[in-house]
Amino acid sequence: MPPSRVQQRATTHVRVPRVCFRQVAKLTRVTVGMGPNAGRTMHFTMPGGKKGTRSAVTFIDPENVPEFEGKEAWFEVEQVERGAGRMWPWWRAVRQVDPPEGVR
Repeated sequence: MPPSRVQQRATTHVRVPRVCFRQVAKLTRVTVGMGPNAGRTMHFTMPGGKKGTRSAVTFIDPENVPEFEGKEAWFEVEQVERGAGRMWPWWRAVRQVDPPEGVR
């Protein structure tokens, strides 16, 4: 028996998350300091937390950042709308870039 119309629509429509915002930012690696996992990357931070919150940084999951050497690097980052199994907008690093002019 062929699938119903509802089943056809559900399987053919895959929504790709939309990019809401794009910028260049310096990401800083935060690692575990002690114990058996010492040196493992916990997350990355970049300046610019939301106003009115206790944190002045935004956090990015390690799975959303390409590998790089060192503790800090500049990346083109983008904020992706909620979706893809997430309940809120999230950040991902797209590619490593040179620092902006006049910034060291």
